[in-house]
Amino acid sequence: MFRHSEFSTGNGGITEHFFSGVSARGGDFAEEAEALFKEYHTILASHGCSLESEILLRFHLSDVTNQTPFLCELINGRSSFISIVGQPPACGSRIALEAWHWCGSKLKQLHDGALECVMRNYKILWFQTPDPAVAGSAKQTADEFEALKRGLAPYQGTVEANTVRTWLYCRDVDNNYGGLVAARNEFFAANGLSTSTHFIASTGIEGQMAKPSRLVQMDSVNWMNIKKGQQIYLSAPAMLSPTALYGVSFERGTRLVLGDRSHYFISGTASIDAQGQVVHPFNVKKQAGRLVENVSALLESSGGTLSDLKWATVYLRDPADASSVLHVLEKRLPPELPLVVVRAPVCRPAWLVEMECVAVNAKGDPAFAPFL
Repeated sequence: MFRHSEFSTGNGGITEHFFSGVSARGGDFAEEAEALFKEYHTILASHGCSLESEILLRFHLSDVTNQTPFLCELINGRSSFISIVGQPPACGSRIALEAWHWCGSKLKQLHDGALECVMRNYKILWFQTPDPAVAGSAKQTADEFEALKRGLAPYQGTVEANTVRTWLYCRDVDNNYGGLVAARNEFFAANGLSTSTHFIASTGIEGQMAKPSRLVQMDSVNWMNIKKGQQIYLSAPAMLSPTALYGVSFERGTRLVLGDRSHYFISGTASIDAQGQVVHPFNVKKQAGRLVENVSALLESSGGTLSDLKWATVYLRDPADASSVLHVLEKRLPPELPLVVVRAPVCRPAWLVEMECVAVNAKGDPAFAPFL
């Protein structure tokens, strides 16, 4: 089953399409994956999209180590940024996908784990590092950020100025997240990111990579020629605390303001209050309700609303909670919102559910270049 949403200004800019799909249960992995791709390609054509417009393709797999080789054969030759994560679909299927298409983007070039999108007004770099040569979540996280720093340097870019959003997938998050946090805090402190400047919108979540020794993988999107003021860092302190209050360093969300629209990148958001405490322990339904309230507050802090949501990923500690959580979310979120629900424990065990999302609306600023 696929869901789709889109955004267009109708004025000649990029039309953005968002898709999510989960395979039908019942076959082996190859059968489920091939059927999912067949359905995906059919729905692309029905919305005027193609492989040429595909920018991001993320997969959630039930057995990432054994399934990745076949999946890589299936997607061989694509020019989009590919992310493969071991996060089993909560419905019991073997594979789910999420895709983001930019219809009207002109040039994409893959090199050294990066996708470079060169457009009329912007250059965007999607970045991922190869398997690390070091052990331990702290050292691997440090390597991820240092590799990103090196990758941005040829573009005269920096993590502080140009990295808009990161995703940090951590194997066995209950035991390895502490090392990730420590290394990220250290890198940020050494590179000019602080509570008095800003951090980066991010999700740090349970996620396995194909190589079992890889404990951390970071994906990022980086806008290389944005101007001062185009990134607005979102907060709603009456609802949820700054992350630094409990020793971590990421922004609750970032609004990227373009000439004809705004992108809102909402970090992984859970049932947390203004003091940094878990709200509604042991009650997944109430936690789901609170996280929606928190997401709404973040969007509204900078001119957005829940109706602007275009894409969401829901992370559950226990996949048995999927139907209960969806019942709560679907009452509040836009109908047919592309949404995938996966098993992926959150960084604090008492959080039973977390959601990240992307929103787009027409509240741009003519002081900046449009998305062309």
